[in-house]
Amino acid sequence: MVYRWRARSGEFTVWSASREETVERVKTYIAKRNQRRLTQEGVMVGWSCPYCDRRNSAHDEHVALETFKQHLFSHKKPLLESGLHVADEINGTGSIAVLSPVASTGANNARVHFLSPGDVVVIVTTDPAARIDLLRSKLSEWPEWTVLLTTKENPLEGLSGVQLMDIPVEIVHLDKQMGLGSLTETISRVLEEQQAPGRKIAFEFDILTELIQKAKLQRIFKFLHLLTARLEDVTALSHFFVNRDRMASSMNVLDPVFDMQIKADGPLFLQE
Repeated sequence: MVYRWRARSGEFTVWSASREETVERVKTYIAKRNQRRLTQEGVMVGWSCPYCDRRNSAHDEHVALETFKQHLFSHKKPLLESGLHVADEINGTGSIAVLSPVASTGANNARVHFLSPGDVVVIVTTDPAARIDLLRSKLSEWPEWTVLLTTKENPLEGLSGVQLMDIPVEIVHLDKQMGLGSLTETISRVLEEQQAPGRKIAFEFDILTELIQKAKLQRIFKFLHLLTARLEDVTALSHFFVNRDRMASSMNVLDPVFDMQIKADGPLFLQE
């Protein structure tokens, strides 16, 4: 579970498992919003609070800024909540676009957060060994069952100390020439096999950036529309990684397919 702070305007939200990281990001946000309240007064740096009559100044600019940020946060601290999940925003079920490179600290934090609620985990990836290693090392226990869909010929390559017979993991091999229609059918079949009353499915899709680069955007939109509808049918919690730096214009088109978008930045999840 994570901490959450949301601006009253609703235009900025930050989540993190770390209270300290959450607070620091909030302080930076509030100070930036009120930077006009910082003034140079001769050799002193001064500030005035927009929420009360408090004023202060210091010779050292860093000291003045940190004091300013701390004071501003004292007014906004009541907005800090704990014991939440990002998916609470969508009632625990739906599709989330995670704007982050697939191989990054932020992406791994997102994986742990979004896969943890799943009794069954289904992942479409080109790096199954890394996903198995993360499940093994970061989750408190193995999911009841995990299905990895991949084109990798040797899915455990580079992973030591693990045999498929010893872990609750199934590998579904995908043809590298498989079209989007066939991929949808394969994922749908896996979801149908894993669906059961009271069983929560958590779904991860690693390869959206690559698909956007290879296929026409209209086809990607249709594919995602069909896939997210199928995921909704089984009340799954799903997340799709997209490298925002490379796919910004494409995501403007694809955004309606998802229930929410967040940015994964190290230990933080951001919506702004």
